[in-house]
Amino acid sequence: MITEDEVLHFQTLGFLQCRQLFSPDEIQALSEAFDAAMERQRGGKPEPVLNQDEHGYSTASQDEIPFFDTDPDAFYPLLDDARILDVFEQLMGSDYIMAAHSAVIYGGGTPWHHDTVAPEGFFSMRAALYLDPLGPEDGCLTVIPGSHFKEFRDALVNTVGNFQHSNQLGINASELPGQYPLVNQPGDVIFMNHKLYHASLKPRPGRRILRVTCVQNTTPEKNREHYDWLVQYLNGITEGHGIIYSDGLLANGGPRCQELMARGLKIGFGTGNLIPSP
Repeated sequence: MITEDEVLHFQTLGFLQCRQLFSPDEIQALSEAFDAAMERQRGGKPEPVLNQDEHGYSTASQDEIPFFDTDPDAFYPLLDDARILDVFEQLMGSDYIMAAHSAVIYGGGTPWHHDTVAPEGFFSMRAALYLDPLGPEDGCLTVIPGSHFKEFRDALVNTVGNFQHSNQLGINASELPGQYPLVNQPGDVIFMNHKLYHASLKPRPGRRILRVTCVQNTTPEKNREHYDWLVQYLNGITEGHGIIYSDGLLANGGPRCQELMARGLKIGFGTGNLIPSP
């Protein structure tokens, strides 16, 4: 559980870093399972060659969605872990859907960007468990607090553009005022509103992350605009990644995970089919 002050922190700034939710022994086990699963996904081959682009960012990463089915014993418990799900519930309300589980080995840095942007009054978010100690020189997640608010986000887009190079403010991406690096130790979990602008400003390869993505739920009767966006968002995940709720997860996921999936299944999400229009 998190405090009312921590809820307000997330609502105001768009992120919350919960330190040391997982013990060193838990992180060691997850780290070993992560590396073994990623190697299996590569067919036992070594990590891809890291080809740097003209801006110094690597073009080679390994991004697996869905991922937790690669080692159910190691990863399924995360989808039912109260340390994660209690925070989701406090931040999103009791009615939300598990939209994806994923893992990434980053090959380099990332420019300033936000993820998906839901209509006002509605949002999706992720919990990120980084498996490596990361600071500003290591390409840790860096955010622009408050940029999940529309007025601020629109002003940044209109003034700064894509943030990647020099812009109307006369500064480089790495010099953008207001940025906040989230110095991370393994065991921390970072919860982030998808609307928040974020980046990794140093191209250090090999950063490893486990992610759980959730979205608020609604119905056409409650809010048609929100529901239409929800269907579009979930269908986009389906088109990009196919089956999210595997037979194994449906059979072996814990009770809270089952509840989250049931809400998605009720509207047609999770099994690789597009949600029909109501």
